[in-house]
Amino acid sequence: EDRRLSSNFESNRGRFPMPITGPYKIVNTFGQSRVEGLKGTTMQDIKGINIKGQTGAKARCIFDGVVSGVGGYGGSMIVIVRHGNYLSVYCNLASVSVTRGQRVSARQALGTVGNEGVMQFQLRRLNGSLLNPSSWLGR
Repeated sequence: EDRRLSSNFESNRGRFPMPITGPYKIVNTFGQSRVEGLKGTTMQDIKGINIKGQTGAKARCIFDGVVSGVGGYGGSMIVIVRHGNYLSVYCNLASVSVTRGQRVSARQALGTVGNEGVMQFQLRRLNGSLLNPSSWLGR
């Protein structure tokens, strides 16, 4: 099952839906960001992309999978979905509408984006290596 899901996941690279409903803007990209006005200074590495949506926007699953984790961190919620050998991670949620072990499908709502309307979306391999989500998402 993991092998089949992984193969299907990989074959959809560049075609996954945006993990947020409604109008959005990518406000931070994957990797290190420069601080404007300070030469040679970088901000903390961003482990995914930060997406700003409208108040009340829903975080939505990008591909069929199983919820492998739901938890809180710093006053917001995080959902992790396993897609075979890949994980999609949805951070800074105000509320969550799924539970651990639940099967989810592409475009299914996972929860509501936090008050600032900014959600961080990460992609990882099961071994923990980070992937740049921008190259996996369609536009």
